[in-house]
Amino acid sequence: MEELIARVEALGRRGGTPTAADLLRVSDLHMDVQHRRVTRAGRAIALSPREFDVLQVLMSEPGRAFSRTELSERVWQRDHEYDTRTVEIFITRLRKKVDAGFVAPLIHTLRGVGYAIRPVP
Repeated sequence: MEELIARVEALGRRGGTPTAADLLRVSDLHMDVQHRRVTRAGRAIALSPREFDVLQVLMSEPGRAFSRTELSERVWQRDHEYDTRTVEIFITRLRKKVDAGFVAPLIHTLRGVGYAIRPVP
């Protein structure tokens, strides 16, 4: 009986219906966290694991500004000696992949504060 229960629980974890926490959306940018897929305007966007993680942090709270330090803590789990240049490199890569070819960018730099993703009005 224990084995049967374990198998049923495993099946439940595998393929259930995605929850709201698994599906993030900002304007026409969609992220399926469970399957690690990102699309914008229906077009698939290939991201590295770290690019995906940075974008996930930004999309988790649209409009909120994240400092370079906070992004570094959340994505790289570092609590000291931050290399903010690394964050800048990943933001640049994300802009090329997410915002390229679109009139209205979603990823914004807030000078002296950090980065935010904002819906297109």
